[in-house]
Amino acid sequence: MKSDEIIEKLRTKLQESDPSNRTVMNIFQFHFTDSDGNLIKSMELNIYEGTCADAEADITVSDENFYLVGSKQTTFEELVANNNLKMEGDQDAFHKLAEKFRMNVKKE
Repeated sequence: MKSDEIIEKLRTKLQESDPSNRTVMNIFQFHFTDSDGNLIKSMELNIYEGTCADAEADITVSDENFYLVGSKQTTFEELVANNNLKMEGDQDAFHKLAEKFRMNVKKE
């Protein structure tokens, strides 16, 4: 998957961070799809592969679009506005996550 690089960076950052200093404590279930919408992989934001029964937000996004968010070329909000991301569940939790990814977004 193209976004594996982004996922590894998230894993490393989460492992290195002090859990008591985290500002986003919600559980997110991600479903990554190919450009045709076929499921490639599911994982929760602890960033372990698989599905999570107690996720507070369930997010479906293409591998390419997650890569673009992770490489700060777009935002989750832009993906939602263009119907390129599906989110079900806790809107506040999703907005906290989106804020973390929004920092230092590259704009052309």
